[in-house]
Amino acid sequence: MFAERRTYMYLGGMLASSLTILVWLSIANMFFRLPLIYNIQLYFGLLVFVGFVIFDTQLIIEKAALGSTDSVRHALELFLDFINIFVRILVILAKNSSNDKKKNNRR
Repeated sequence: MFAERRTYMYLGGMLASSLTILVWLSIANMFFRLPLIYNIQLYFGLLVFVGFVIFDTQLIIEKAALGSTDSVRHALELFLDFINIFVRILVILAKNSSNDKKKNNRR
């Protein structure tokens, strides 16, 4: 919010391309079932949606400066970004918890 106007607007194209890469990784993971692809998809997706929060915030500020008053839509865009981040963090924490339980059971 404190950045100069349109500073992070260039992220839109890169984030959309990254989202496409995530879709292709998801399709590849359906066939190969590799844990490496799953981990890349999980952590890269977290990074992409953090970028979307930055981009969408900048876009909302720019739209507001141009006169858009659709606050419900803007709030929904940010809400979906935060839900995606929350789900990925939840999966990461659950995965780490199950790994810790497996290590403790081996001892």
